[in-house]
Amino acid sequence: MAHLGNRFPFEERDQLDQAEAYFNNPLRIKNKAMEDEIMALKKLLRENGISWSPALTFDSENTMPGTGNWSSTSYNKARKTRSSGSPRSSIAHTRIPTLPVEIQLHILEYAMTSKHPIIDPLAKVNWENMTAAEKKRDNQIAIGFLATCKAYLHEGTRFLWSNNTFVFTSPHVLRDFCNLDFEMRKNVKQINLRIIAKYYDEVKRNHTVPHYPSANGGRHGMKLRVTLRPKPQNLSRKGFRSYTWSQTSDFLDALRPPFDPDHNKKQPRPALLPGLESMRIDFINFPFNFLSFPDMELHRLAVHDLGCTLNELMVTGLPTCEVGLKALADLSGMVRDDGLLVKCNDAFVVSSSQLRPIPDGPVSPKAIRAWKTLAYEHAASDSSTSSSNFPPGYLDHHRDIDDLPEMPAAPEEEGHPESIWKRRQTIWKRVPLTRDSEEREWVEFDRTLGEPMSHWQYSDEYDVHDVDGLVCDRCGEIHDPMAGMANGH
Repeated sequence: MAHLGNRFPFEERDQLDQAEAYFNNPLRIKNKAMEDEIMALKKLLRENGISWSPALTFDSENTMPGTGNWSSTSYNKARKTRSSGSPRSSIAHTRIPTLPVEIQLHILEYAMTSKHPIIDPLAKVNWENMTAAEKKRDNQIAIGFLATCKAYLHEGTRFLWSNNTFVFTSPHVLRDFCNLDFEMRKNVKQINLRIIAKYYDEVKRNHTVPHYPSANGGRHGMKLRVTLRPKPQNLSRKGFRSYTWSQTSDFLDALRPPFDPDHNKKQPRPALLPGLESMRIDFINFPFNFLSFPDMELHRLAVHDLGCTLNELMVTGLPTCEVGLKALADLSGMVRDDGLLVKCNDAFVVSSSQLRPIPDGPVSPKAIRAWKTLAYEHAASDSSTSSSNFPPGYLDHHRDIDDLPEMPAAPEEEGHPESIWKRRQTIWKRVPLTRDSEEREWVEFDRTLGEPMSHWQYSDEYDVHDVDGLVCDRCGEIHDPMAGMANGH
């Protein structure tokens, strides 16, 4: 037994896991099965002395061998079945009562809608990434409806992908989702990414780390599940390693536009899920003050490639340390202006090699970049903003800002209550009551800080609208107030 003790892991993708994911790729398995079937058919033809060459295939327009002048076409025309040729069957068919099309569609929609999220669609389920309750669930949808007729297949498939939510536990499963037709993928509005941290080591040792806050102010210990790997006989880096932030980047990378040979090359390719509006990311076994900082890959994917694409993002299980705050800041880049970011406690934990749910808890909401509305209003009302007001070299350094596309803000939610604040600029959002609750309540947020106004008690002193205090002295524009506070301005 090696020395017991915690060692900080270094971030790295595991080669064996990557190779296993490629080996279990559904498309590769399907191609392998088709190749085996073709080889078996060729062997059967050879054993019976029949050539499988395409040049010797039978032409249906010619006469059928061994039947004289009776062609396959005339045979098919002359062939009668019991269902088509029997007058009794046709009479009985007319007596069968039929439901109106609207009722049939309502039944089909109900049959194709699951009350629980569908885990890893279009892929083999990994039982290690499911809780005990999820493993015991019966069939959630009546998939047999799709095999009834072409009409049910067409309409039922549309209901299946537009009426359900989906949980992805592996970035490879999410990437393989591009095999689904684009017309179906564009109807997906909400997904859940279940990111389970993975740890690897060549030496068996105990890794118990503090994670959950306790009543006495400390933190409860959490034993990490570590996968043992044989020691490589080369100069590759060895030791305790993790697959956490790189796994998060792989999930986000899978959401980027997949390749489509039929797409117009002059137009930008749509993302994997172009209609995606909300997302929930469950971080599982991400310890407190234990992991390294996310690299620039996560920032590039979340802020730039997928920036300003979501109306709402819920994040659970991020460590409440500087590392977690940095990851949260990067992930918030995916939320549109005036969008909603909800941070919650851990939803799951991997304990004793089993995924266990954690009781429901409160939420911590925040309005993302709601201050930009104030900046736009200030820029529209201030006619003194010109190139002469900028310091030397400022426009050269920011010359590409005008080339950026205008990303639409999150749509305003209607039906909210009347605000008690007369002059202070606020925004209303519907926020979940708890982490796992389907019910929502109206919450008012301050546009300057993005925090809920419930933290403030109304008074005339606080009911102010001082936009001039947010204007930058150097460029005359309004920047992120929270960034200015962090920089001491």
